[in-house]
Amino acid sequence: MKKNLSIDISKTESAVIQFLQNYKHLFLFLIITIFALLIRKDQIYFTAGDYVLSFRPWSEYLVLNGGFAGIPTLQSDYNVAYLYILAFINYFPLSLLSKIKAVSFFFDFTTAIFIMLIIRHLFKLDKTKLLPYLAYGVALFVPPVLLNSAVWGQCDIIYTCFIIIAIYLFLTKKITWAFVSYGIALAFKLQALFVLPVLFLLYFKEKKFSALNFLLIPLVNFFIYIPAWILGKPLSEITSAYSTQVGEYLALVMNYSNFYSLLPNEYNYFSQTGIIILFGILMVFYIILFSDKVTVTNRDYIVVTMLTVMLCTYFLPAMHERYMFTVDLIAVIFLFIYPDRFYVPLLIWLINANAYLPALYGFGPIVNYQVMALAYLGLLCLMVYQLFKDKQVVARS
Repeated sequence: MKKNLSIDISKTESAVIQFLQNYKHLFLFLIITIFALLIRKDQIYFTAGDYVLSFRPWSEYLVLNGGFAGIPTLQSDYNVAYLYILAFINYFPLSLLSKIKAVSFFFDFTTAIFIMLIIRHLFKLDKTKLLPYLAYGVALFVPPVLLNSAVWGQCDIIYTCFIIIAIYLFLTKKITWAFVSYGIALAFKLQALFVLPVLFLLYFKEKKFSALNFLLIPLVNFFIYIPAWILGKPLSEITSAYSTQVGEYLALVMNYSNFYSLLPNEYNYFSQTGIIILFGILMVFYIILFSDKVTVTNRDYIVVTMLTVMLCTYFLPAMHERYMFTVDLIAVIFLFIYPDRFYVPLLIWLINANAYLPALYGFGPIVNYQVMALAYLGLLCLMVYQLFKDKQVVARS
């Protein structure tokens, strides 16, 4: 009897061990998800200035004016795509702050899942391999991501999510849907434009899809505008959200470490300087990449996308601390492609998290903006050097 019982226990232990081994990836996914939710729950009642000055008044206005019916008369510098979300969540219970942050949380996890899929695709791994799930976890715990959505309740994760989805769709050759996803990203935030040069590079280098796909970008935006237009908001007002954002701030830089942190805050005198430098650098950078002698791999496109957005946020005037947010998440992909260059994403996250502190908590930055601006410049130079050094190594081999 004891012998039979011992055999049964042994079989049970073996079955449990086998089960854990077979589904360890799912357990890891579940554990990461639970901890990511818990850390976000702890921050859900933190109230930031943007909520008090913008999101709450806009939401209250929508409630008082019939929800979606209030969109035509609501004065906001955010595009109507986000106003749809504000109008929609007002039909649900819970506090407004909780609902706004829940939207950001949803896109946090969606973005992390697509980063997991990108890593799985790049490394050609099956669903049981743990590496993509680790990327999923890193994406959810990157400090600027937590600060932006869980603490701030901002919506940068929404347009970034659609950019990440577009990257995945480009990698998997679903070109039409990739342009649709990018068009949705642009409908949420003007900063999605920083990625546009990469799409032109992809078109001219790969020559594997029609240029007509670019028409999907304004077409998607127009379809997103239609509900607000039908409700009565003039099309000129719908599209003016972007022009309003461009001319809204006349400071060279706002809570950020870039080129203008090193100059006196004289907007009229210096605002054009960085733009000229940016176009010069991008022109040279992309002319080299467009060359038939330079092969651009899928992994290179990840680096080029990061560099393009980083160059834009470094040299354009009136940049906020949140405008490099897309790079915070693309840097997760970079980390897993180049683990030996871990210092690159770490420095990116430090630069951005350092800039968030004054806006969120009223203290800091911990590291002087000028010092960070120099570190940022050094990082840009290093990444460009590494990109083309890798090209030379491949060419020689």
